[in-house]
Amino acid sequence: MPVFLRVVLIFLLVAVVAGGIAMLGNQLGRKIGRRKMTVFGLRPRYTSIFITTITGSLIAVSTLMVAMIASRDIYDIVTGTQERIDKLRARESQLVQRVNQLAEDVRRGAIIWNYGENVALTTIRPNSEKEMVERSISEMIVYANFLSIQKSNKVALYQNVPLFDLDRVLIKYSPADFHKWVDTYTMQPEPVGLWLQVTENCLFKDPVPITLVGFPVRLIYSRDQVVYTKEISPDKFLLDWYKFLEELKEAALKKGMIEMNDSLGGEITAEPLNKISRKVLDAGGRVRLKAVAKRDLYQSSNLDVSIEVEQL
Repeated sequence: MPVFLRVVLIFLLVAVVAGGIAMLGNQLGRKIGRRKMTVFGLRPRYTSIFITTITGSLIAVSTLMVAMIASRDIYDIVTGTQERIDKLRARESQLVQRVNQLAEDVRRGAIIWNYGENVALTTIRPNSEKEMVERSISEMIVYANFLSIQKSNKVALYQNVPLFDLDRVLIKYSPADFHKWVDTYTMQPEPVGLWLQVTENCLFKDPVPITLVGFPVRLIYSRDQVVYTKEISPDKFLLDWYKFLEELKEAALKKGMIEMNDSLGGEITAEPLNKISRKVLDAGGRVRLKAVAKRDLYQSSNLDVSIEVEQL
C-alpha cells in the first residue's frame, strides 16, 4: 500500500473513532443535563464535566489504539518490544564476538611448546669469560627462536593463514634475566650444561617465555681423542658411510653424551662427505674411517669431530 494512502486511511480512522466517541459523549452529557442526573453523588454540573473528561480520555485512548494497530513501531514503543529487541541485538553482538574469539582460540589451539620443554642445549666451558658466555647464550636464543618460527609456520600452513617472517621475535625474556644468566655462568670453575627451557604452554601465535637451567656435566672425549672407527669398502661407501654415522652417534650416546635437535652427528654436512668419498676412492681398497674429537667434548656438547681416512 502506498505510504500516502496509508497515512490518509489512518487519519480517517482516527477521525471517525474520535468523532464517534465525542458525539456519543456529547449526547450522553446532554441527556444527563436535561434529566439532571448525577454520577457518584455529584451535582448535575459536575456530572457533565465528569462525562466530558471521560469522553476526552476515551478519545485519546482510542487514538493510541488505532495508532498501535496501524503502526508496528508505535506498538513496539508502547509494549516495550523495541527495548527487548535492542537487548536481543546487543546479546547477539556479544555472542558473535564470543564465537569469533572461540574460533581464534581453536585456530591457536595447536601447542607449539609445552611447559618445561627443552628447546636448545649448550655447554659453558670452565673459566669461560663474559663475552664467550654471552655469545653461547645468544646463539641458543637465536636457535630457539628459529625453531619456534618453524613450528609456528607448520601450523600456519595447516590452517592456511599467513606465515611468520623469519626475522620475527617469538622468544620472550627480559634484559635483566639475560644479564643474570651471563653473570651466573661467567668464570665457572667447572663445565656447565645449559638447557633453554619453556616456562609455560605456548599456543600458536603466543610468545615463548624462556629460562635457562644449568646442570653439571662431565668430560666425555678429550681433544684429539678417537671417538669411533669403522672399516668400510669403497664399493659400498655410501651405505657404509651412513652406517658409520649411525654407529658413531650410538657410541657417543653410550658414553653419556646428550642429544638435542640432532646435535649428535647432525652437524656433519655433505661437504666433508665429498672429500672423504674422494679419499676412499683414491685409496683403492678397504679403509678405516676414524672420528676424532676436534675439542674437549662434554655431555652437553655437539659431536664436533673430524673424519679421517686411513688406508689398510
